[in-house]
Amino acid sequence: MRHAVLVTPFIRWPILVLSVLMGTGCSSTDATRPVVPVVPIIPAGTHQATLVNTAGKEAGGLSVSPKIVPEGGFGATIVVHVLNGRPSTTYTVQRAPEIGRVLGADGSCQRALGLAPWSSADPAAAAFLSFVPTGSATPVTLMTSSTGEGTLTFEFRAPTIPVGTRFDVMFRLLDDLSAPTSVLLSSCFTVTVL
Repeated sequence: MRHAVLVTPFIRWPILVLSVLMGTGCSSTDATRPVVPVVPIIPAGTHQATLVNTAGKEAGGLSVSPKIVPEGGFGATIVVHVLNGRPSTTYTVQRAPEIGRVLGADGSCQRALGLAPWSSADPAAAAFLSFVPTGSATPVTLMTSSTGEGTLTFEFRAPTIPVGTRFDVMFRLLDDLSAPTSVLLSSCFTVTVL
């Protein structure tokens, strides 16, 4: 008897698992319900980060791919993909690079967060800087579609940042520079200048 009691649960277990798997695998889907991706779309590249909106929801991603440039210094291809932004909105693309101060490559992004050595008690520096193409006064922007999606690819060069420099950086996208109502913020990552 004791042996039969031990065997019975093992016989029932595979049948239970099989019936649960069959039940979930055969369920119908509602074709009218929109499919929402679980993971944000992050563009391929050397360094990748998620973008999150002010409500704390995943909103897309970005990649920074450093490259060797003829003039030396920092050069990169930057790709930004917004998945759940505000519809038909122009976002200004900004970054908070940690160059020239201690803790510049510790993976913490103190500049973006207003922490030492980038706090109000330290030498003045804007937390975020807009990307402005050489010879232009207009910042780099990304325009979303009527569904809140958009992709932007651009080149950035900074010959004053020496080859071999490692620095933390965080990106943000703002719908309005003076009074933003929609902000997309990236996670912090560390870049190496090639």
